[in-house]
Amino acid sequence: MTSSFGWLDADASQRRRMLEIVDLFKDEGTVDELGIGAIRDALSGALFPGTSTLHTRLRYVLFVPWLMQHAAHKQSPAEMGTEFRMLEYKLIGSLLAGGEQVGVIGSRARDRLKRLPSATYWSALGAWGIKEADLSADGYFRRRHDAHRLARRTATADDPEAQERRPRSGLDPHLPAAPGDLLTKATFALSAAEEEYLSHVIARETDGSMLAWLILHQPVTLSDLVWELPGLSDAPARLAETVDHARRFHTAIHGAALLYNLLLARMRANDELVDHYEAELVAWRVEVDESGALDGWDRAAWWATIARYSAGIRPPTRAFVDSWITIASVDAVVERRSDAASLVAMRERQIKGSRARLANQAALDRWSGASGTGRLDFTWSIARRHLRDLYAARVTA
Repeated sequence: MTSSFGWLDADASQRRRMLEIVDLFKDEGTVDELGIGAIRDALSGALFPGTSTLHTRLRYVLFVPWLMQHAAHKQSPAEMGTEFRMLEYKLIGSLLAGGEQVGVIGSRARDRLKRLPSATYWSALGAWGIKEADLSADGYFRRRHDAHRLARRTATADDPEAQERRPRSGLDPHLPAAPGDLLTKATFALSAAEEEYLSHVIARETDGSMLAWLILHQPVTLSDLVWELPGLSDAPARLAETVDHARRFHTAIHGAALLYNLLLARMRANDELVDHYEAELVAWRVEVDESGALDGWDRAAWWATIARYSAGIRPPTRAFVDSWITIASVDAVVERRSDAASLVAMRERQIKGSRARLANQAALDRWSGASGTGRLDFTWSIARRHLRDLYAARVTA
């Protein structure tokens, strides 16, 4: 019997999160084997709110409401919803006709696409103030339907207050107008007006975040890692501190992931993989030394930062991370330390129970050879792509 995921499609944010989890399981390198996802998500939300690993290009946050507005010309909410879905499929062909090849959602699946752009970007629309936070697509279409009915019943000329009584659509009234070629030959390039709008609303709604700061303070280059950005010393102190905590955690927790895979390789008696992970841990120790990631880390300030952005860090997670940092700070040759191995094995059992690979031969046999080794960047790679789209529009303006 094959395994499957199921959930009630009632909450857009929960659906988005589930889709992200499904994608993570497709990529063994990014699976959260040690249960630190809540910390990762807290830092991602603090630095780049609204961004998601499912995002491709920024202009989708305009495409989605534009298609909703277009679909709202139908007669009933049900017809609007059906039209909206058809328009999302049509957008795929329009982007391909416009010459876009990278980042087009559904470029291969076309009309078989299951996860449409609206599902991928819905949370961002709310986080960035482009739509009301609790608005659903169905809710929008019901509002538009009600507004149409009210408009037909009300003689505006005889009742100047009628417009005020009409229900709000739920979309930002300042949303730029859709281009005429939206459904024939679209591209990801933002117009000057679109860039100005998105820069304004995103910076406003994410004020205090690294995303907002970078929208307002364009660096000379966008580095591979956010803490390597030039000019970061000019950022507000609390923001710079959060970035530094992210940098330290990025480095520290990677050693635990490497040790986990080394322990699995040893249990498999796979000499090639053992040699590989031992070499990776040597490189990790060099990184720890050269970066100073574990030197003088104010652990109290670190946990206070996490608590500001997430109330959901469970005590076992905090205990595991604290213990790992302490072990690595004392002696980073973790592959020779029984306490480090015991800590990682205990943490896997806490998370997976009887399915833990380090305690279950059948689960070990299904190990691909690499799991959970992807480096944390806290959705910086996504935010960087969005920023590039904004910056590119400023150059061509």
